[in-house]
Amino acid sequence: MDVRVGEVFKAPAGFPIITVDGYMDPSGGDRFCLGRLSNVQRTEASHRARLHIGRGLQLEHRGDGDVWMRCLSDHALFVQSFYLDRESGRTPGGAVHKIYPGAYIKVFDLRLCHREMQRVSYRDQDHSSGPHVDALRGLCVFRVSLVKGWGQQYPRRCIQDTPCWLEVHLHRALQLLDQVLHLYDLILNKA
Repeated sequence: MDVRVGEVFKAPAGFPIITVDGYMDPSGGDRFCLGRLSNVQRTEASHRARLHIGRGLQLEHRGDGDVWMRCLSDHALFVQSFYLDRESGRTPGGAVHKIYPGAYIKVFDLRLCHREMQRVSYRDQDHSSGPHVDALRGLCVFRVSLVKGWGQQYPRRCIQDTPCWLEVHLHRALQLLDQVLHLYDLILNKA
C-alpha cells in the first residue's frame, strides 16, 4: 500500500540478474525476498497478495543499462514504465502495462532515457523555472505491482492502493540525470 516496508534493497554490482520473490531466504545476494519483510500494519489484502507472489520476477541488466523483466510468478505483474509507454504509443506516466506469467520484456532503455532528459532540459532552457526535476527523475524509475493491477480498469486508482509493489531506481540513469542537470546549470549561468 502506501507504507514502505523494510530497508532499501541495493542490487550488488556484478549481479546482472536480480530476483524478487515471495520467499524467505535471500542467500546469494542476488535475491530480494519479500517474504522475510515484516510489517505490523500489514493488511489482509497485502497478506493474500504476498502468498501469490511465489517466484516473483527477475530483473536483468543488459548492455549499457537496459533492463529486462521476466515474470516468474503464476500471476501477472503490472508495470509503470516510461519506455513501455513510449513503445506502446501512450502518454508517458499514464499507462499501466500488464506483464503475463512467463513473459520476458524490456522495461527500461538507458539511451532513450538519456535522450529524453536532454530533450526536456534543452526545451526548458528558455523557461526561467528550468527543467522539472521530478519529471526527469521519473524517467529513471519504474514501478512494479505484484499480483494486483491499478489504473482505470481496476478499483485501485494508483499503485499506492495495491497491496505489494516495488519502485526500482536505476543508478546509472540517475547519474546521467545529475550530469544533464549540472550541464543545464552551467549553460544557464553563462547566459
